[in-house]
Amino acid sequence: MSLPTNPRLWHYEPSNTPLPVPTQPVVFTQQNLHWIHPEQIDEESMSVDDLKLNVATWKTDSGVSIDDLLRQEESPPMHERSLILLLGELANPRRLVDIYAGPMPIINVRIDDFCRTWTDTLDPRMMNPGVHHVTAARTPGWWEATHLGFATIPQIRQLIEHLDDGSRGKWKPGKLNEGRLHVLHNAGLAPPTIDDLQWDGESERVDIERPPFDGPELQLSEVFTPLHTRQGCYNHRGRLARCVHHQHRSFHNNIFRRGSAQRWDDVISVQKR
Repeated sequence: MSLPTNPRLWHYEPSNTPLPVPTQPVVFTQQNLHWIHPEQIDEESMSVDDLKLNVATWKTDSGVSIDDLLRQEESPPMHERSLILLLGELANPRRLVDIYAGPMPIINVRIDDFCRTWTDTLDPRMMNPGVHHVTAARTPGWWEATHLGFATIPQIRQLIEHLDDGSRGKWKPGKLNEGRLHVLHNAGLAPPTIDDLQWDGESERVDIERPPFDGPELQLSEVFTPLHTRQGCYNHRGRLARCVHHQHRSFHNNIFRRGSAQRWDDVISVQKR
């Protein structure tokens, strides 16, 4: 299947946010999507700086390296960028166009021991009654695929301001104090099913064996994660409504009830400044 090269041709429907999302690395720009051919990294772990140096050499379909492409776009090179998890619609190229995000390399990654879950609030700017954004919450034993962006600090600020929908303080770019993060080469990695979750009346966990890692581990404490700090994530009768189990339309129509939330700092911990 051929992938679109114009981000405005990438499908986005607020009621189905954040789908679809890229299944392979890409450099997003306002005019083009430059699809990347990733190189296998065999190390078990890697520093953030080493990752940036490595990914900078990955090449597009036209044979141009990521750093050379950023130079052509008159955009800061990889070594000047920070890392941010793109847990929801911020990995959708059409949304990035709409918020004028600017050039940004994006790769596939795997998160473990925490998950993507829906917020308890609605952003009414795109549809009525609104869109639920995606935040993070712990789940021991969990794994799933998501995306990692290489962004400048002004870009990170812009992404958080978009989630804030004009009201400061709803979201913050935190650095997690728990969980694991790996580069992912197999973007088709399947997460645990609902039946794989164990519930003891207070918390959930996954006890089945994890699939093997296929890329190096990164220091999650050096990566920004957008967190909904106004209230937190949706409280699904004490449990989490994970994005991989409840797509947006189904979540809103069949599960969501106003006023049901779990505090953000009860469901995930962050590095203290």
